[in-house]
Amino acid sequence: FRMPRKSAAQQPAAGSSTSDDEWEEQIMIAEVDGVLDAQIFRDAVEAENVNIRRPGTSNPIMQVGNSLYTGHWSKAVGTHIILQADNNQHLKVLSVNQKMLKTEKALLTAVVDKDAAAAAAAAATSKSPSKVAPKH
Repeated sequence: FRMPRKSAAQQPAAGSSTSDDEWEEQIMIAEVDGVLDAQIFRDAVEAENVNIRRPGTSNPIMQVGNSLYTGHWSKAVGTHIILQADNNQHLKVLSVNQKMLKTEKALLTAVVDKDAAAAAAAAATSKSPSKVAPKH
């Protein structure tokens, strides 16, 4: 994923452009928990349709295709060594780190504005005529 090279205090203001030299690519381990469709997940990863939102915060969000995963940074017990095999099955070290992103599927729910809901309910009751018995 691409992570800002500068610290959060040095980040450009919102709305300003960020050039490619202000970002660096990092290889990392991400643990994903929750309900997911493994094939859709693999397809999104292969298509490089994975983004880390707010990577410089303690609670980043990982987007894989159309799915969101809330996360937190964790220190590994030991060290992660990420290897890549070439055509001759020789292994090349891609990265060594102790930091990983632990995530779980974000379940989104609709936020109901209580004032709007009360106004809608009041409007619905005022539109329906009440039956009042005539006084004699």
